[in-house]
Amino acid sequence: MGHELWSYSAIILFFVVIAKIVSQKTSTIDVIWLIIFGSLGVNFGILPAHNEILEAIGDWGIVFIMFALGFDEDLNHFIQGLKRSFGIAVIGAIFPFLAGYYTAGLFGYGFNTQMIWGLTMTATAVSLTMVSLREQGLHKTTASTAIMSAAVVDDILSLIGLSIMIPIAVSTTGDNGSMIEFNELSIIIAKVIAFFAIISFIGMVLFPDSITKEKDKKYTALFHLIVKVRKFLGIRKLLMAYSGKFTPLVMIFTAFVFGALADRFGFHPAIGAYFAGLFLREEYFMIKVDNQLRSHRKDSEFVINHLAYTIFGPIFFVELGTKLILDMELVTEVFPVVFVLFLAVFTLQILSAALAARFTGKYEWYQSVMIGLGMLGRAELAFIVIDIAYVDEKIIDIEQFDTLIFTIFLLNIAVPLAIKRWEPYYMGKKRLELFGITLSKEC
Repeated sequence: MGHELWSYSAIILFFVVIAKIVSQKTSTIDVIWLIIFGSLGVNFGILPAHNEILEAIGDWGIVFIMFALGFDEDLNHFIQGLKRSFGIAVIGAIFPFLAGYYTAGLFGYGFNTQMIWGLTMTATAVSLTMVSLREQGLHKTTASTAIMSAAVVDDILSLIGLSIMIPIAVSTTGDNGSMIEFNELSIIIAKVIAFFAIISFIGMVLFPDSITKEKDKKYTALFHLIVKVRKFLGIRKLLMAYSGKFTPLVMIFTAFVFGALADRFGFHPAIGAYFAGLFLREEYFMIKVDNQLRSHRKDSEFVINHLAYTIFGPIFFVELGTKLILDMELVTEVFPVVFVLFLAVFTLQILSAALAARFTGKYEWYQSVMIGLGMLGRAELAFIVIDIAYVDEKIIDIEQFDTLIFTIFLLNIAVPLAIKRWEPYYMGKKRLELFGITLSKEC
């Protein structure tokens, strides 16, 4: 096992290096090549289809990516985007669900299978989108913030949907089954509220070091106690300990603490890591050197970005590619279904999210289209649903399993390609009109 792990690790890193080089040579996004090389590796027997240690390393990668993206975002900017993105998340989840649900019905599958297909198509793979946006230099744009904030809401909706639909699909009808489903729904909603309450308290109350005396007078004794706690436990105390020698270590520790907290409440750890990065403000990295304030942020950001985008992050996408195992006979058999499902989700996801962005979030058309494209990818929750439905509960068979896997793969491949294609219209380099409406940015 030990020898195989080192061999597989070397092969994966070799694929990462090649993907980086090929993407530079071809002016494409490295995520595509990472997924392709991962798929080729597993189908040629070079990489394993399943290895717990490698998958755990890949999970580290997505945690680093989301932490780095949160660290690069402004908290106030994110909150403003969250208010505008709720409609995008809700509408952008309903229509992909309907696409999966009715496509399954079109090919003769029953109600339980239809629900599984619908649920699989709802979870947005925001990490893939954000990496793709970063490759185009668009990760700090308004559209990027909208996609991230909508994806957080989407993740909550997907968790609630998972808690409801899986029990329905595997249980028999009756009052007892309904009561179980209601209890599970209540628990998941309580967990969602508790999670966001706790991280908000940590990030917005305990993290800061101090507040002005004028503000202190306006608050209660409890708040005065919190202020005293900050003096000893404020995050800046750790970040700037020993003149900032251990700042990257403290940052990673913070990301993993928030990630563990998210995992405890049923979220992917990457969601917690994103908020950990989001709460780390510029002033937390200031330290006096020779009576002058100096920031350690850029040095630490350099380390975190390399961990996220050059080392661990790419391993995640190679591992993602290993989920696609090719069997030509089976591929030929499921191809028509894959094509219809992909086309339905592709069309309804872009249209629903883009129109919701335009008319509920009041975004410009060029931003709305980018948001629609950015919501195309499917996240880890989709694989969890498939695993439960196929391996644990036997709700779907091998043909349906491959159909869903291939569709997710195509949707994830479409994300970087679509974002790269839309970038010149988003930046106003090209002009596009449709039905008399200017969709591109006007410069």
